[in-house]
Formats: sequence, C-alpha cells, structure tokens
Amino acid sequence: MDALPGASGARKDATAMCIMSPRRSGRISPVGIPLVVPMLIVLGLTAFLTLVRVPPTRAAGGLDKINHVVVIFQENWSFDALYGRFPGANGLANAGAAARQVDKTGEPYATLPPSIDTHKKPPAPDPRIPASLPVGPFDLARYVPPDQQAGSPIHKFYHQQYQINGGRMDKFVAWSDAGGLTMSYYDATTLPGGKLAQQYTLADNFFHAAFGDSFLNHFWLICACTPRWPNAPAERIARFDASGVLVNLRATVTPDGYAVNLEYPVNQPHPANITDPAQ
Repeated sequence: MDALPGASGARKDATAMCIMSPRRSGRISPVGIPLVVPMLIVLGLTAFLTLVRVPPTRAAGGLDKINHVVVIFQENWSFDALYGRFPGANGLANAGAAARQVDKTGEPYATLPPSIDTHKKPPAPDPRIPASLPVGPFDLARYVPPDQQAGSPIHKFYHQQYQINGGRMDKFVAWSDAGGLTMSYYDATTLPGGKLAQQYTLADNFFHAAFGDSFLNHFWLICACTPRWPNAPAERIARFDASGVLVNLRATVTPDGYAVNLEYPVNQPHPANITDPAQ
C-alpha cells in the first residue's frame, strides 16, 4: 500500500490520519482492482468505530502516539470515483487502456450507453446526463451536482469479477445495470474527505479484501472471514449456465454455502420487511 503525503503532512496532538479509499466496483477503477467501499481510516480521532485503544502510559514514540484507530465506511465508492483527480495521486490519469470498455461479446463501445437512474421504478435513462458520451471516465458533477442523487450501479460479488474480466478492467459498463454511469466520477479533492487527505495522508493504492459490496467487506475488515449459510433457500444460491455465467443475477450465496452479497440476520437490526426466519 503506497501512501501519498497530504499538502501539510502535519500532526497535531499525536493525531495522524490515513484515508484509504479502495478501487471501485460499481464505477470503474481503471488503474487497479475494483473495490467497493472507500474507507477513511483515522488514527487518533474519536469518531464512528473505535478499533484499537493504546494505553497512553508508555513512553511516546512511533505507534505509541496513536490512541485510537477509527474506520469510516464511505460505501460503494472507490478511489478513482472520488480521488482519481487528487493532485499527485495514482488515479485517472494513469488509466491507460483500461478506460476503454467492451460489451459482453468483447466488441468495443463506440460511445457510452445511456446512464441509467436505477432509483426509478422501473429504471430509466437519466435525462440530466447526455446519452452518448465518449468512452472513458467522465465528471458527473457537470450533470448531477454532488448534493443530488444519481443512479447506483450494481456492485455484487459475481458481477465485479465479470467486470474485472481477467484483469483487463474493461467490462464495467457491460456488466452494470446503470449503463454509462459506471464510468462517472466526482473530484472530491475539495470535498470534506479530500480536505482531510490534503491535511494528512492519502493511501492511493489501497485495495479491498473481497469482491462485492460492503456486506462482505465488513466481515473481512473485522474477522478476515466469509460468513457461512449452509441451509440457504434455493433461490438465494448462485446458479450458472453451461458457459459458467451466473443465471440468477441477484444470488447472494455461493454453491458451497458462503454468503457473499447482502443478507440480513434474523435478529435485529434488520429492515421491518424481514420477517421470515428462513429468509
């Protein structure tokens, strides 16, 4: 993991911060393995989730200066989607051939397909975003300001592997449910997270532990493990055709019984509509 010093590199009151924002899943990460959950890892600040407490009784020096490690999940965004334009970072400027996208048959796109607003019922093209943008990353802020909502590209365990396409990184559009939107980004350099990065440290080659969404990556953050569901309902279990392509696209459990996409526990907390203990 490489660390990019912020503008000041300052430490105050034995406080250090490392912003770790993984490569993207739903939106493309042209320069690295795509990840789903950008994280801010803050050392020495008391906020959100405290993971480590170092007693301040030993002589100050090195890691002894750190009292807390705080993890803030910025779900379903990644490095290039937020910090790809951060000055000096290994970001969008280094995308290279990965910025080019091909369809499921391997044919290059002439233009990006329309960006889909997945929040609409049924999903439909977003009229704010031009329908035939050039193939490559584009600044979403030109069409949808950061304080407004755009669609949410799918970010699932198997989809992400199809999008990576053996490391070519060229099927993010093809395997998305949001069309060209998966190539969009915001320049977060001047947003709150970007300002913290300028003050402290930005880890611009940080990668997530597991394919898919925040569900599985939460487990890997805490226990480096994947939850088992050996008796999952049949409709939840992934099925594949003769060519090895996933048939039931919303499957949440692998054939050998591991839960890899979002599921809720029978115990609280969970949404009110989760009432069947078997589900």
